[in-house]
Amino acid sequence: MVARLKLGLYGTPRDELASTVDGDVPDWIEALYQSYGTTADRAPASASVLALAESMGYRLRKLSVLLSKMEALGWSIKPREWDLVASTDLDETEAQAQLEAAGVWVIARIHAPVDKDGNVRWSRGLVT
Repeated sequence: MVARLKLGLYGTPRDELASTVDGDVPDWIEALYQSYGTTADRAPASASVLALAESMGYRLRKLSVLLSKMEALGWSIKPREWDLVASTDLDETEAQAQLEAAGVWVIARIHAPVDKDGNVRWSRGLVT
């Protein structure tokens, strides 16, 4: 059996920008906005994009750590148009346990699609 995990690099532009202004934004984003003399609900586009750049940079660095661990464990990583597919010869339970033991499952959960209950959805069938 082969386990495949789809890993997103980032969301849609609307979703990404919304995460910097909608609802409860992280404290560090609020601090960034305060340094510009504004708040999340009044932030100009330039400040929102700067916050997004910081957030994406952090997430991509973490994704790089995940991919490095996966590669060292023998996973195959294939880039696609909007995401990556990571594959291993392990089954899904063994693959998750391997990533947990390597300390990177929490990162995988951030980048993988999840179901309505928050469980990671493994890719099944043809993945092109």
